Amino acid sequence: MKENPLLLLLETATGACSVALVEGQQVLSIRNNATEREHASMLTVYIQQVMDEAKKDLSELDAIVISKGPGSYTGLRIGVATAKGICFSLNKPLIAIDSLLAMAYEYAYQHKDTLPEKYFLVPVIDARRMEVYGATINHDMQYVEPIRAEILHSSSFLGLQNANYYVFGDAALKCIEVYESQSLVKVDTDYNLSAFGLLYPALKAWELQAFENLSVFEPYYLKEFVAKVKAVKTKME
Repeated sequence: MKENPLLLLLETATGACSVALVEGQQVLSIRNNATEREHASMLTVYIQQVMDEAKKDLSELDAIVISKGPGSYTGLRIGVATAKGICFSLNKPLIAIDSLLAMAYEYAYQHKDTLPEKYFLVPVIDARRMEVYGATINHDMQYVEPIRAEILHSSSFLGLQNANYYVFGDAALKCIEVYESQSLVKVDTDYNLSAFGLLYPALKAWELQAFENLSVFEPYYLKEFVAKVKAVKTKME
């Protein structure tokens, strides 16, 4: 097993579109775009850019890593379809990582010098209205509250008392008022999701050779997609 695999990381679970090329723990190139819903036009462009910048060819990749959800139906569908296309065409393995776990790894890395010894992370992805996709993850990167869709209330994802909680993600703005009575809950609205969060869980998956079955793998949508149909009024002549 290769000690420092060359991995292509694709993050499309939210409105952000991010691609990174890594070799072991070294980030060779990364592209981020926080513009809403630009996945279809930017994802393949970013893939080509990171490969060109690192002077690598797709054939050299050891695996493709995808953020599998939950999150945006359209973003996940585009990301997974692109990843599977590369895997099928080049006979490469696919690694799929929970989007919320990737967020937790990235947040912990970004704040490693300021977080207390023990803490709980609550990554939240916007669903609709006051609903979020969320989970609670401890400092050992283990789930203590499972991934679920939930309409926010003051005790959402807060399973333990007298503990430090950090809430972050693209649904964080929704959480400010909800958690204002919780003195041990910090809502961080400055976090921006990127493909870097996939790095460490992907390396663990690589070590375990935890690859997906390409023939049956689908994104983890969590909820069924509900198409929005715009009513059109017709004027009777």
